[in-house]
Amino acid sequence: MFEQFTTIMEKEPFAALLQHKCIAVGVSGGPDSMALAYLLARWSEEKGGPAIHILSVDHGLRPEAAAEAEHARSVSGSWPKTTHYILKWEGEKPAQRVQEAARAARYDLMAAHCRAHDITALALGHHRDDQAETVLFRLAKGSGLDGLSGMRELQKRDDITLYRPLLDISKENILAFCAAEDIAYTEDPSNEKADYARVRLRQSREALEREGVSAKRLAVTAKRMNRARCALDYYAGEAYSRNAKIINTQQIVLNFKALSEQPEEIVLRVIMLAMEDLHPSGLYKPRMEKIESLIRDLLEQESMKPRTLGGVIFSSKGADLVLTRETAK
Repeated sequence: MFEQFTTIMEKEPFAALLQHKCIAVGVSGGPDSMALAYLLARWSEEKGGPAIHILSVDHGLRPEAAAEAEHARSVSGSWPKTTHYILKWEGEKPAQRVQEAARAARYDLMAAHCRAHDITALALGHHRDDQAETVLFRLAKGSGLDGLSGMRELQKRDDITLYRPLLDISKENILAFCAAEDIAYTEDPSNEKADYARVRLRQSREALEREGVSAKRLAVTAKRMNRARCALDYYAGEAYSRNAKIINTQQIVLNFKALSEQPEEIVLRVIMLAMEDLHPSGLYKPRMEKIESLIRDLLEQESMKPRTLGGVIFSSKGADLVLTRETAK
């Protein structure tokens, strides 16, 4: 599998990582992240690449969490080019939506470490089976094309770029690689708790695969959806540039009369691009249903009373649509 990994790392978007002075990798202690950290260490040593910061988060949600982080430290201690760090999630923990809160806390802690060490690249161990679960999960939520395109190999979040080099590699191959290389790992028991939707989807895989809905096919579907998403984003970007009269951090003015002649999907994406420019952190991102409702009203009404959505005030001015960043109260 190392040869497959090095081939992946020679292609974009991963090839640029070789020029970094230092990159980080999130490691839970499970087989996926442990394998990725090991692969990155070998790759970097062989290619004369960057130093590797291995980041393990002790979330404090289970008594075993601290021991799992220490296990990752001890196993990776002899790997070349690596330094291991344990990041602790301090403070009161939520009683609901625990997994979502833990994911957000893990990212925040790792992003803070990266900023403190001038690291802009964070590698994550998501693999093909994770991609399949993501597609199923989003399908169950009624997601559109963007959601069904799954996780991306490269994803920018503020000043940190997330890289997922294992998305084309199956869990089965990762486990076989860990066994062959004698990489010791731990298992999170919450991965088997049917309280969580992702776990229930994982447990239904056997029945789905009998109907041909395999992880491999779902991953292929995600790639095709992503290809279509990239095309739509390209044309939406052109339409945005062509129809924007004013773009700054407080206000964006669009020639909506001309924009409305585009397909509705392009109009929607242009509005989303403008909203992202006004709120690049994504903190105020509304649900898709609300954005779709706004677009329908914009297209069906000649003029519209000012309304607020996602921290943005929308108002009409002749043929123009004015988007104004809402002033914080």
